[in-house]
Amino acid sequence: AVHIDFSRKLSDPRKQVRSYRQLRRLAGEDFQLVHCNSPICAAMTRLAFRKKRRTDGTRVIYTAHGFHFFAGAPLKNWLVYFPVEWVCAHWTDILNTVNREDYQFARRWLKAGKIIRLPGVGIDLEKFRPDSADREAIRRSLGIKNDEKMLLSVGELIKRKNHISVIRALGLLKDGDELKKGFNLHYVICGQGKMEEELKATADELGLSDSVTLVGYREDIPELCQAADLFVFPSLQEGMPMALMEAIAVKTPVICSDIRGNRELVLKKEMRFDPKDPKDIVMCICRVLEEDLSEITEVCYKQLGGYQSESVERKMRKEYRIMTAAQHMSEDAGG
Repeated sequence: AVHIDFSRKLSDPRKQVRSYRQLRRLAGEDFQLVHCNSPICAAMTRLAFRKKRRTDGTRVIYTAHGFHFFAGAPLKNWLVYFPVEWVCAHWTDILNTVNREDYQFARRWLKAGKIIRLPGVGIDLEKFRPDSADREAIRRSLGIKNDEKMLLSVGELIKRKNHISVIRALGLLKDGDELKKGFNLHYVICGQGKMEEELKATADELGLSDSVTLVGYREDIPELCQAADLFVFPSLQEGMPMALMEAIAVKTPVICSDIRGNRELVLKKEMRFDPKDPKDIVMCICRVLEEDLSEITEVCYKQLGGYQSESVERKMRKEYRIMTAAQHMSEDAGG
């Protein structure tokens, strides 16, 4: 194993230079295949191995877990990430995308050797057993009262995961006469991150300190999902979200932001909302809680069959075999 001092932050140039030098040294070794992930690390890897591709035929694969440039993304994302990806695509033998929108965009604008759409990173449905949790015991441990509807979100406590918009939405439900539906809601957030204090402060300001609970990092997410009345996924940006897939895998009713990736998992538009509009979020919560969600939840669950880990692995093994076979043929022809 070789450690590379990667940084995901563009604002850390010293570390970026150090990691690029480490990659250049690594490129001096004999590799048949190089598979990279995450935009900054992948860009630097492809830059470091570009000569190796030309001279030794090393094949380079990049799995993009959601481009940072997309419809509705900030202009700075387009100005920074798109030009870099456009250039690096020329040094990429296979570009894996994980959702329909990225795949269609890549096919039109990026000149990689081959562009593939994978069903995310895959989910093992055998690990998820609906109705396997002691729902009442979990709710008691979280302080959920008998007359409360439990909302659950899972994700790092950062701006992109957008938990703060759900808290603001619940503030509207509490104060807005036109929005009151008689629901007594308790919002549970699983995750760690730099926004923890801001989320708590916002809940306090809105008078929600007793009905918003941050539980930190948890290893029992499937059980928590089963204890919830509704899983809320408000992210501003995703590729193919694993947290949403896991909630669907245990047949928990879900609502989510109307963004790429999410749209492929939750087809019913009435179960999606504008993540930047707290009023739209709260209206979606109320609308969905008033419905019988068993049928649409079952539809979402059945759809996950196409996103299983074995499908991803089978597709990647096929591409690995094709690439290594082509490389051997090239070496035989050259020799």
